[in-house]
Amino acid sequence: MLKNLSSLDCQINNKFYRFMCDMDSPLPDVKEALFQFQKYVGQIEDAVKAQQAQQEAEKSPDISQDQSIEVA
Repeated sequence: MLKNLSSLDCQINNKFYRFMCDMDSPLPDVKEALFQFQKYVGQIEDAVKAQQAQQEAEKSPDISQDQSIEVA
């Protein structure tokens, strides 16, 4: 099967990024596809942040609540 595609290319920090779609894709569908990609990347960012927070919580020493200061 042969298919004509359209691509949007950009270079950021010496890395190349390409978005490809059918040549006759309606613009609202292209915008929705880009939105879905952004949403997916956002979910990955949230997962990484949660994992980093969990690792930081495991590394930091817990303050025991058994320690109390008595003032005489």
